[in-house]
Amino acid sequence: MRTSIFSNQNCELTLNDSGDFLLTYLDSDRLGIKRKISEILKKRKEANLNFVPWWGNRGVQVEVKDQYNFIM
Repeated sequence: MRTSIFSNQNCELTLNDSGDFLLTYLDSDRLGIKRKISEILKKRKEANLNFVPWWGNRGVQVEVKDQYNFIM
């Protein structure tokens, strides 16, 4: 799974307002896989399950953008 999510991807890694890591994919998501992962991680966050102790109890959130879509 790690290879399909992270290899050959154009993305940014930042911290969001809640202090979680925010992985923003910049080249859209034709198949909807990354959006599904985003939904799963949001549900885990709501259930207080999306955090990693050795990252300072930060979680991971995923966002998908299409940097080439100029009509928004």
